[in-house]
Amino acid sequence: MKEFKLAIIGFGTVGRSLAKLIIKKSEYLRKKMDLKLKVVAIFECNGAFINENEGINLKQIVDIPPSDFTKIKDWKPDYLADDHLKSLGFDIMAELTKTNIKNAEPAYTYIKTALNNNIDVVTSNKGPLALYYPELMKIVKEKNRIFRFEACVGGVIPILGTYNNLLLANKVIAISGILNGTTNYILTKMTLEKIPFEIALKEAQEHGYAEADPSLDIYGIDAASKLVILANSILGYESSLNDVKCQGIDKITPEAIELAREDGYVIKHVATAISGKLEVAPKLIPEDHTLDINGTKNIIILETEEAGDIVISGRGAGGIEAASAVLSDILYICNIRKKEN
Repeated sequence: MKEFKLAIIGFGTVGRSLAKLIIKKSEYLRKKMDLKLKVVAIFECNGAFINENEGINLKQIVDIPPSDFTKIKDWKPDYLADDHLKSLGFDIMAELTKTNIKNAEPAYTYIKTALNNNIDVVTSNKGPLALYYPELMKIVKEKNRIFRFEACVGGVIPILGTYNNLLLANKVIAISGILNGTTNYILTKMTLEKIPFEIALKEAQEHGYAEADPSLDIYGIDAASKLVILANSILGYESSLNDVKCQGIDKITPEAIELAREDGYVIKHVATAISGKLEVAPKLIPEDHTLDINGTKNIIILETEEAGDIVISGRGAGGIEAASAVLSDILYICNIRKKEN
């Protein structure tokens, strides 16, 4: 059985969900894939769980509050990723810290450090890819590393894996879609229940679909970041967040939605990449159109030269959805590295 050592940076919603998935899938991984994931480090902002020999007992920590971390023997206060990433021995790093769209730190530095030290990387963090995609891909190529980021662009939707594994023979000429589950949930509530934006946003926050500060979602920045990653990965662009023409949903009123419905349209927050141009904005979409989906779902349409439109959809918001994409990327890396040995 092949063992892979994993370090996790960030133990919030996605990090904890990943730990729970690893526990849940451990027997499957052993029997069906002949591999074991040993988590040797979990870094937080004020310390880390470290156990390089036996691996961390994930069952002990997945449900405890941060105030109880000090009760766990593997907890080391003030043991920070900035100081110890290079010295720890592990194969794969899962970078799961909160997105910083201003300068992508500290995730950008963590990812660069890992890649430069011959560690494969998986991330759910859109910041480094939205701002520094070309720079990171250059390191990946120079170091012959694997860098996967499926969780950054569509929740549980395996859009990058689908493209990389199935669609390389089909040239993709345009991308469109709904890339943010929070805004889609809000617009769905406003449309079906005829409630104002503020009430729909509050409900999204109560259900955990929106953060206490929802600005990245409602102003379109989250969707724009995902669009940049998709356009760079699939269309070969070298764009950054500043290249996206971006408009949010905060100005949409129930009256505007009702006027659209009277004419047979719905209002959706749509991302498009075509002919070198990137845009995220509310759009009038005909009822029953492919993009007319409800709730927290995301949908991505790849327009190809040879095969027409390729459509893929799934849930786009939630910790377990992101964690499942992260774990899939980790297992992809494990399979590649197993074949090399």
